Amino acid sequence: MAAPIDESVLNALRGVTSAHTRLPKPLLIKIYVASLKQEFNQERRMLLELVGPELQTLYDDRQIELEFVDMHFGTGDLEVNQLERDPYLIHDYLHEIDTCHAHSKSVFFMVLVGDGIGRQLLPTHLDEDIFSAVLSDPQTTADQEAFVSKWYEKDATQSKRQLKQDYRMLPLDSWLAESQKMQKFMEQSLQSLVQGASASGRSADFVERVQKLRRTQIEREVTQAMAHTSEKILAVFRERAAQCSKRDVEASERLRKIKDELTMNLSTDNHTTLVVPGSAASEAIDPDNEDHESYLSKFKNKVTDKLRLLIEAHITNDPDVIKGRKKTVQEIFHEHATHLRILREHTESAALLESRVPHQLRQNLMANFRNGSRHAPYFICGADGSGKSAILSHLYGQVSSWFGNTRVHRVIRFAKATPRSAYNLELLRVICQQISIIFNIPEGYLPKDASFDPLYINTWFQNLLRRVEDMGNDVLFLFIDDLHLLNPLDCDIVTALSWLPTSLPWNVQIISSSTTPVEQLKFTPMQRDRFKSAEYQFDLNLGDFAARLKIPPQCIPGDVSFSLYVEQQFDQLERHYGRQAVGGLAAYITCSEYGLSETELLELLMPTNDPESLIETKSGHFSFATFKKIHREMDLLLLLHDKIMSGKVLIQWRHNYCASVAKRRYMDVQRTRSLHCELANLFFPQDEDESTLENESNRSETKSVISMKEKDREKDSLSAVSAVSAGRKSSSTHHNDDTSTFYNPIAADVSYSMRHVEESWHHLMRSDDTTRFKQIAVCNFDFLLAAVQTVSISYLRCLIEHVRCYILDRDIELIYYTIRKSSDVLTRDPMQLGSQLISWLRPISEHDDDDNSLLSMTVRSATAWCDGYAVPLLVPLTGWLPAPLPSQIRTMTVSGTGCIRAVCLAPSKQHLILATSSGDVQQWHIMSNSLEHIFKGHTAAVTCLLVAPQSESELLLTGSEDASVLVWHVAYRERRAHINNAHTAPITGVAAGVNNTLIISSSEDATIAITDLASGKLRHRITHHRGPVTGILVAGACDVLISGSHDRTICVWDLENFALLNTMQMTSPILRIDISWNSVFLLALCEDNALYVRTLATGKELHTLKGHKSKIRTISIGKDSQRCVVGCDDTRALIYDMHAGKLVRSMPPNPGPVTAVHAMDNDDFLVTVGGNKITFYSFRNEELYINPYSRHPRRKRSLKRHAQAQRSPSTTLPPITCFDLSRDSQQMAIASGRNVHLMRINTPEYQCTLEGHSAVVSCLKFAPNGEFLATGSEDRLVHIWNLALGEISHTFKGHAAPVVKVVVLMDSLRVISTDRDSLLLVWMAHSGNLLQTIQGPYKSIAVTNNMRFAVSTNGDNTLKIWSLTQEDEKYSVSHSDEITCFEISADSVHIISGSRDMSLKVWQATGGKLSQVLVGHSDAVTCVAVSVTNKTQVLSGSKDMNLIIWDLLTGEEVHTLAGHLGPVIGVKVSADGSTAVSGSDDKTLIVWETKRGLALTSLQMHVPFTHFDISLEVSRVLVQLVDSYNLPVICLHNTPAQYVKLPTYSGPSKDVEDLRPQGPKRQMKRLLKKEVSLDTYTWQKKYGHLTSSVMMAQVDERLKRRFSVSASMEEISKIAETKTGASQANLGPEQAALAQSQHFDQLEALWNKRSPPRRRHNAGLSRQTSLVEDRLESSDDDEYQDERAGMLSASYDNIHLLARLPGLRSLHDAWKTNSLRVPRRPARTKFYVSTPPPQNSQDSSTVRLDSHTDSPDRQSTAPDLVRDLLVAPPAAESPQRISLRQLLHWPSLKSRLWRRQRNCQSLQPNIRLNPLEPLRPTPIIVVENCDVRRVQQLRTDLVLHPQSSRASLGHIEVADSEQILAKKTSFWQRRWHLLRQRVTKTRSESSHPIRNTTNSNSNNSTPDPAANCNDCVAQ
Repeated sequence: MAAPIDESVLNALRGVTSAHTRLPKPLLIKIYVASLKQEFNQERRMLLELVGPELQTLYDDRQIELEFVDMHFGTGDLEVNQLERDPYLIHDYLHEIDTCHAHSKSVFFMVLVGDGIGRQLLPTHLDEDIFSAVLSDPQTTADQEAFVSKWYEKDATQSKRQLKQDYRMLPLDSWLAESQKMQKFMEQSLQSLVQGASASGRSADFVERVQKLRRTQIEREVTQAMAHTSEKILAVFRERAAQCSKRDVEASERLRKIKDELTMNLSTDNHTTLVVPGSAASEAIDPDNEDHESYLSKFKNKVTDKLRLLIEAHITNDPDVIKGRKKTVQEIFHEHATHLRILREHTESAALLESRVPHQLRQNLMANFRNGSRHAPYFICGADGSGKSAILSHLYGQVSSWFGNTRVHRVIRFAKATPRSAYNLELLRVICQQISIIFNIPEGYLPKDASFDPLYINTWFQNLLRRVEDMGNDVLFLFIDDLHLLNPLDCDIVTALSWLPTSLPWNVQIISSSTTPVEQLKFTPMQRDRFKSAEYQFDLNLGDFAARLKIPPQCIPGDVSFSLYVEQQFDQLERHYGRQAVGGLAAYITCSEYGLSETELLELLMPTNDPESLIETKSGHFSFATFKKIHREMDLLLLLHDKIMSGKVLIQWRHNYCASVAKRRYMDVQRTRSLHCELANLFFPQDEDESTLENESNRSETKSVISMKEKDREKDSLSAVSAVSAGRKSSSTHHNDDTSTFYNPIAADVSYSMRHVEESWHHLMRSDDTTRFKQIAVCNFDFLLAAVQTVSISYLRCLIEHVRCYILDRDIELIYYTIRKSSDVLTRDPMQLGSQLISWLRPISEHDDDDNSLLSMTVRSATAWCDGYAVPLLVPLTGWLPAPLPSQIRTMTVSGTGCIRAVCLAPSKQHLILATSSGDVQQWHIMSNSLEHIFKGHTAAVTCLLVAPQSESELLLTGSEDASVLVWHVAYRERRAHINNAHTAPITGVAAGVNNTLIISSSEDATIAITDLASGKLRHRITHHRGPVTGILVAGACDVLISGSHDRTICVWDLENFALLNTMQMTSPILRIDISWNSVFLLALCEDNALYVRTLATGKELHTLKGHKSKIRTISIGKDSQRCVVGCDDTRALIYDMHAGKLVRSMPPNPGPVTAVHAMDNDDFLVTVGGNKITFYSFRNEELYINPYSRHPRRKRSLKRHAQAQRSPSTTLPPITCFDLSRDSQQMAIASGRNVHLMRINTPEYQCTLEGHSAVVSCLKFAPNGEFLATGSEDRLVHIWNLALGEISHTFKGHAAPVVKVVVLMDSLRVISTDRDSLLLVWMAHSGNLLQTIQGPYKSIAVTNNMRFAVSTNGDNTLKIWSLTQEDEKYSVSHSDEITCFEISADSVHIISGSRDMSLKVWQATGGKLSQVLVGHSDAVTCVAVSVTNKTQVLSGSKDMNLIIWDLLTGEEVHTLAGHLGPVIGVKVSADGSTAVSGSDDKTLIVWETKRGLALTSLQMHVPFTHFDISLEVSRVLVQLVDSYNLPVICLHNTPAQYVKLPTYSGPSKDVEDLRPQGPKRQMKRLLKKEVSLDTYTWQKKYGHLTSSVMMAQVDERLKRRFSVSASMEEISKIAETKTGASQANLGPEQAALAQSQHFDQLEALWNKRSPPRRRHNAGLSRQTSLVEDRLESSDDDEYQDERAGMLSASYDNIHLLARLPGLRSLHDAWKTNSLRVPRRPARTKFYVSTPPPQNSQDSSTVRLDSHTDSPDRQSTAPDLVRDLLVAPPAAESPQRISLRQLLHWPSLKSRLWRRQRNCQSLQPNIRLNPLEPLRPTPIIVVENCDVRRVQQLRTDLVLHPQSSRASLGHIEVADSEQILAKKTSFWQRRWHLLRQRVTKTRSESSHPIRNTTNSNSNNSTPDPAANCNDCVAQ
């Protein structure tokens, strides 16, 4: 709920007001300056020129206007007071003091007191007794008596004498002489009455009245001001250093009294004294005098400081200046106050004397109220002056007494009195908000889903009325005066007044008035039927309801009509002030939309070049004094009234009829246009004016600087709402400097204020300067922003709608539809205006060839504003939205034209000129669909017309069937030439050539006539054609004439000598021709209904356009010289691409055949004429954008244009399937179709395209180290891309189904990829070696940062957790409904899953135990996110449209984030957890601050999106749209998040075996007895004699590391390197060291009171080379103990000893094959090497390789491979043979499977043969998990030697010698086939000599080693 509203404000909004109700005052400080004219001349100039502008700059940011009122300005000679010329002005002066006090926020009166008080004024009124006393004075002569009697007459009351005003008719000089003579006489006479001999007998009252008449001007002004208040008065006393000896005693005494009064009543802050140095006592202040100059400087500084302190003290706590928290309430209150003041004027005038309407309306209304019945609104209709407003005001005051105890709420609006009441949309919006405030609607004053869209506001209004209906004790009255004045706009639903309800609730009453009858108002038919009842209509024009009004006293005679009264007053004003002055003032006020302020009118009407000159009204100008006089007089005559609106005091006509009278008397079309231009220049001064003023100032130093400073002061006061004045101040905020992103030279000095938004744009629009209007106003971002911020988005929409009633322009249409499509979001967040303009217009501006185009400047200006915005703001960096324009822009319906044969655009660009069948040429205004002029002159149907190419000429050429050609001037609407003797048959074509000096016409008489325009004489006649000439054209670039004829020829002529240049022969008679704008293409329509495209220069045929199915009536080529439009008989217009020769578009049908088409300039719009319907289509080729990822743009552009075009969308690209952001948030990969595009996101700039897949790329992932990119595709391949080289470094082919997901582990070594067959494969990125195969969910997968677990789900209700280090470790967790999302915490401890069951569950990654359940959403959870640094914070989004921030530890809700209007589809959190970004189905992104749970900013995307991602500090947001080829990059300016550098994995490189998961757990035997001590003595006693110094150093280092908690990865790496590089020369000490190491394991386990770590099975004392194993063993936590169980480990340093065994000398390298997965059999078979203990017998030294089984007769010792290898080998003469089958263990392998796949290379071992060189360590390989019943297709893997970078797949590769290769290949292939033959036999222990095996298999066939068979790959 909103904060409580002030009770007085709420009462005012409810209509409960009184005379003491405080309404907002204008934001104005208006200071009346009182002083003697001559004495303070320089001080007053100082105030106007310096003090005023300086103070104005201080209060611009507070929207306060400062104005000094100097009544002596422009009154001529310093010796003559203006009151001597017009004594009645003193009343206007005193009234102005009252006005200043009423309107000023602070100081309203400033008096300058010097050496004198001035002369007595000529009395305007004399009491009869005083007049008699003057005449009876003995000193009065007869002449003087006659003279006084001549000028003083009795007033209407007969009790006083008043000065006749006939002096206005006299010449000024003659009256001035008489005035001065009479003033001198009256001064002497009145003085004698109080000081003479007869004074003693006078009464005190008489003397007092005489003394009042003797007061001077300054005395009266001070008295008038002091009567109001002394707190807002500033007095400045000027003393002189030299005393004056000649002074009038009485004057000195009166001066002393003034000073004493001011000093006593004013505080010390309100008065000051200045001393003028110098010896002269009474000389005038001279600025050239050094002493006086010093004094003036002190005066300026002192007055400025005093005023500033006083103003600050007065406005500090002013409620109108302080911006309240309730902005909506303040806006509505100010709007309502404006209408309440207008109502108060009507009420105080009490114009209504008698009327039956209130009584009858009350009866009807109360009957419906008592019955509780629904009813319609009430309408009071009548002509101007019939009393509508008076009746409405009377009803407003009476209705509250009709209902007894029921509360009555009253809302009143005077239509078009303010911008918010001028449009239906804005009027309804403000009324809805006021009703919400009055009744305190629970959801606040603006609903959450509010949209200032017409349909929404209409529905909102209806809903509010229903809410009021439920409030039984409340009655709502809505009064709307002058309903007909509401502007009808396109945004109005159906009709302008369709929002007015036809059925109102019983307690809601709407009473409206209108000059237009109800049946003529813009109602729907249903409304009209409902409102026509006599119960609801009151027609004041009828006798029954006619009202009797009070007649103004000025009305003579008293029974004249209102219209005649207005005419009389204008006549009287013209007699007093002159027609020119009255006409100028009336014209300016009439042109204004909502009124003009006093300052604005004075700048227009008061010349400021010389302040000491006399400004006379007869010349059409006003000074301060004369303007105040006429203003007050017209106010008293009920013609003008002051209106306070938006903090300004505006002068406006009291009645609309006054405006119509002024328009008729003083304005015509040209005058109106010039007036609007002047008003536009008032708000937006031209550069020329500035330069002119500066030049004038520089030329003459003697001229008064007020010519500049006064305008500064006037302009300063204009921008009370803006931060910087809109005037010509040098301190403007817009500068053309290098730091400014946007510079508009036309609007450079404009800082937009409320007045610009409300008033100025009207004058720009009507000044007929469309370009300037667009640049300054409607297409200027600053103007649009000011409109949205100061008023509302609905007002801006109405504003542009209003513009569209007058102007058709593509830029305006784009702005309008952008605002229209963004209305919803701008209603809720006006600060998105810049982002919305950038989103919609950036693609169009980038596509524009002109970088300085208006839209480009608008976008740059919006971008600059966004860059300078101080709070977080989302700003698009790339474009993704299509052009906002609809296909059809406008439709006109014309009548009385017949068949329109031709159409063209008038030079104004806002009118269409039509060629009608009646012979008239009609000019229609496009946007208003109104006929403006008819060019009459032809007597037959007009066949052709043309507007001359040069727009400044404004010539129109028309040809007719009457064989004549007429030339018209379009602007002046007059005929310039008539050519009627050139042809004898109907005209078929007209053209203008040679700079419009020649008029060319063609006719059916087969001739072409060239006529001189100036003389009208025939210059030449071309008679070449042998048939009717059907068309002529002039190629403007080269002045070449092209003509087409029925003789099947097209001729090209030179207009200089009329020579034939070329002839093109066609196959059929030519009907129409047209040429392209660039004079390259010629389009001909022939009689065979074919369209031929030829080159104009050579006549070569290019295309014949096909696709039309009916007869073609008209053709036209677009301005892009690429497309042509043809109109057909089938009512359709077709668009062809002439370059491609194809039909590209068919337009909608028309009411009749398309007879004329026209492409406007720049292809802005296409005009088609079908029947009586004229349609305007958007014709700019905006859809042909540049491919953002193409290196070969389709159009040649500069590098800058190409760079911009790379960010534009392309309609030919496939949609984006996925994207990924690199871990450092610098690079982005986008998958589109088969390609992957790399981009830098900060710029954003396209880098390169990766092409390699043969099907659509379905997934991609950056490596954490940023070195490579993994991409998966539907072609079942996963490519590893080297990002440095931009090429494929490896391809993984292990999938047999389309790849779905790919993940790169944190070590950047391993990759997990999934496919649609539910296989998850873990493999090495650099080699492709398969490490692990998992069957499970594949649609969504993630891996913990510690690389221990992978988590996946298919979107069902289960979530699988797989161990990547232990094969048999896996968990399954579940929800009660489908799992929609999951997230792994950054510390790899927790997994948070969200489900459709409306809950989130927190699981432990290790063990899969449930830790927490988060319940709080009311619908399905859709997304979850965690941060990197804040481990306890979890964010979740739901379909309930809310997000919740949870505490992971407590499970509590920290904040609920409500802001979306649709289900939340995604949420991301910054790395530091301070900022979150959420996306929703409502197509919006919202940025949240997680600490306070507040929305920071948002962005409406306007299109649905599926996924988005953010950079680490949320500086960039990347959004994937639905089925779009664009990926928007959004910048978050001023992001509150901090950059967090993510930790990088710095572990050493791993081998395949080190990264392969361990086998299942197995019970292991202890190798050594437990020790009970870790002392050094135990170690040295048992192992010291075997330990070398080298090994002992390693043990010591390992001991330190094992018990060091802070051992880092770098230390572990160093130890591993030292350990690996140890000398192997002495095996004894090495064995001892390994024994020590194993013994240390046991002791460590005892020390930690837990079981010893299990070593790899059969590893014995072999040294451990795996760095992973070292790291795991060195950990204090034994959680990796199970992973080390059951593993076969052999040392690189020792395993080569296997080759020294008898019979294995040819086996230099071990080989391997993959694990065979057993889907149905849970048991797994393992194989390992076992050697029995050595015996003394020679026979017992046989080496056995078999499955190890524990038997009772076997000694229970753990197998030790290294120990057995160290046994001395037998003698060479009796070698022991070993069978290959014994070496390989294939448990229970069925022979039928071998026979079926006899030639399968995949079942052969992968062998790598090395050249003859020293033997290398080689990993041992495991064959495991063979199923005797079902062996699925086997999978081979890449084999990579540890010391080699080359791999082999299913074949043998040798690097050294082909002979070695052949020998070894033959050997192993024979062994392999022998094994396959024997595998089905029973297993026996017999051995076969290798030699015999070799001989017996020498003839076996060998499969092609190059054939890679992947058909047997396991699924």
